[in-house]
Amino acid sequence: MKVVETRPRLDVDAAAPARPVARRRRPLPGGRAVFGGFLVAVAVVGIVAAQQAASGPPSTRYVVAAGTLPAGRAIGPGDLTTRAIDLPVPLATRAYREPGQLLGRVLAATVAEGELIQGSALAARGPLAGEREVSFTADPARSLGQRIGPGDVVDVYATTSQGEGGDTDLVVRSVRVIDRQGRQGAAGFIYTVALADPTAVDALVRASAAASLTIVRATAAPTTAPAAAPARPGGGG
Repeated sequence: MKVVETRPRLDVDAAAPARPVARRRRPLPGGRAVFGGFLVAVAVVGIVAAQQAASGPPSTRYVVAAGTLPAGRAIGPGDLTTRAIDLPVPLATRAYREPGQLLGRVLAATVAEGELIQGSALAARGPLAGEREVSFTADPARSLGQRIGPGDVVDVYATTSQGEGGDTDLVVRSVRVIDRQGRQGAAGFIYTVALADPTAVDALVRASAAASLTIVRATAAPTTAPAAAPARPGGGG
């Protein structure tokens, strides 16, 4: 009798149980790393604060026009105001901070409302090379209510007598006022003008000693060379 040995069959298709995968946990940052991150955050906050401070509102105030001011205007107390402006250094050196510095100055160009007042907008003051200075007095009624100031260009007329027999003549034309002295509302200001023509100097000196003078503002008029008026035939002078 033959004995047949049988072995148990292995099922190779049976799925083997999955082996668990161990995941490695990342270690928490140490004390040094945390402190370093804190320092970086503080540095960033400091940089942002510095930038905000640098770009903050300006604090330096400069003089600007309170309204549109035409060329030839003598600056008065209500013509100016101040405004906080952030100006570059080259521009700030040509600007003004106190309105009182500009009272009585004459504008050489029109300045728009809110525009910065700079030296280039003001008429020159002081005699130029070769000019002589002559002073005379004019009553308020004959000098535009004393609104004429340094930088203005004027014509000067002389009246030798009053009433129907009054005789008025042009003395000098287009002369530049370089100074004005006196108190507002007084009998009259002392005006100083600059003249390069000796004939004009002589005519103005004689007229101021012998006649009442009237000043006509010609700052905005067409520019003409300063000169003495031609002598009238038979005039004493």
